[in-house]
Amino acid sequence: MSPKTFDEIWPYVDSVYTKLQQELLQAHGTVRVQKYECRLRKSKKSSTTQDTDGKVIKRRHSSIRDAHLCNVRIKVSRPVDGTVVIIERLDEHTHTHDIEESFRIKKPSILRDYIKTEAAKNYSAAQIYHAVRGAGTQEGAEQLGEIGGSSLKR
Repeated sequence: MSPKTFDEIWPYVDSVYTKLQQELLQAHGTVRVQKYECRLRKSKKSSTTQDTDGKVIKRRHSSIRDAHLCNVRIKVSRPVDGTVVIIERLDEHTHTHDIEESFRIKKPSILRDYIKTEAAKNYSAAQIYHAVRGAGTQEGAEQLGEIGGSSLKR
């Protein structure tokens, strides 16, 4: 697909995937490669540390999720000349869950950016929520569902 199309679509699904590693240059520096995995795969170890009493504590306050709930991994390759974006599956797995489950964990960046824009206008949480929901119209609810916001709460 074209880079423009990819850049338009990716903000709708970026919350489904998390980066596996930093971007790599391959093929003698002519291709930029980024690998992603499903957010529910959670192959990275949780950040924990031990305090002086030997008690294990988390460094960040985050919810604990089971690891390896979904095994989907993808590779996004972009030639340096910027002519095309290639998306490949790294394995034969399909998502073992509804994509809405990923949206409950993290909202797509297009939705987060819209909410930030509305919050910059000094609107209350209720006003932002109703603006995002399309002021109760059917079209607004459908658009919100399309971008992963059907589980949005104030």
